Amino acid sequence: MSLLFFFYKKYFLEETVQSKNVVKDQTKLTLENVNKEETNNNFIKKLKYKVKLSKDGEYEINAKSSEISYIDNAEIVLMSEVTAIFLDSKKRKITIKSDKAKFNTTTYDTNFQGNIEIKYFKNTIKSNKLDFKYVSNDIIIYENVAYNGSYGSIVADNIRINLLSKNINIFMDNPKNKVRIISSQ
Repeated sequence: MSLLFFFYKKYFLEETVQSKNVVKDQTKLTLENVNKEETNNNFIKKLKYKVKLSKDGEYEINAKSSEISYIDNAEIVLMSEVTAIFLDSKKRKITIKSDKAKFNTTTYDTNFQGNIEIKYFKNTIKSNKLDFKYVSNDIIIYENVAYNGSYGSIVADNIRINLLSKNINIFMDNPKNKVRIISSQ
């Protein structure tokens, strides 16, 4: 009788999976569904993804609610009330909050929209849109960009931050226009 039980358990009993691990080019993507109360029609509450970045960096994105869809064989997660955290190898943190985000689980690229607020140390950047490009490790901030920090403020059309080189480019869409810098020193 016990042999029959173990045979049934091994070959016929399905186990519940709590997380989804995808390994792609030595990059680990982990889906952690913290609360699976509502999963009707591909809706998920409290969704979290973690992605390993180059040079021991990490990218974590959390959403209060999400909807999973499939477009051109890619899993696209439409997120609401989003918080994303980038950590570098020294555990320095960049935090991004936005109303919405679109996360591609194949490329790990993310498009943030609405009331974006980026915090890094004592610096704050606000904008309407932000794109994270996984392959190039770039954060591109655009549409109504306003930076406030301990040394002053900047108003520009675009800010590009490379997470690997730490280079920051601040520029206007039209090269004839100038970036506005207001110093508090």
